[in-house]
Amino acid sequence: METTNKNKEPMKNDFILNLENRLRGIGTRLKELHFSAPSITIHKLIDDYSSDFAEFEDEIMENSQALWGTIKPGELDPVLPEATDFITLLEEVRGILAGIKKEAGEDMMWTGIINIVDEFWSTTNKYIYLQNIENKVG
Repeated sequence: METTNKNKEPMKNDFILNLENRLRGIGTRLKELHFSAPSITIHKLIDDYSSDFAEFEDEIMENSQALWGTIKPGELDPVLPEATDFITLLEEVRGILAGIKKEAGEDMMWTGIINIVDEFWSTTNKYIYLQNIENKVG
């Protein structure tokens, strides 16, 4: 893996490129869930999480491209997640976050990315909690 970015080279880290394809798929699934929400509360919850997710995705990819080069047009091929309900999708996101941490291991180059992942893990846990409350109320 190359650790410098000359902004002219394509992405050299296949893990990150595959990650972005998965993140793009999750963004699409979030929109589907948002549009088909069974209540205004769930609709708003998914909308709020989608905003947080978009910020997370942007931060991860900006940090990654600083390390391994830029993604060029045509390199992305979004992969939709298996989850078709919000709570399962949130759990799937946590699995992806765990995979990022595993890939990083002890490599200090991943420090900024891991900080972003840790913060978003907490955010995702919050939404799991909020969805569970809604399930009890609704």
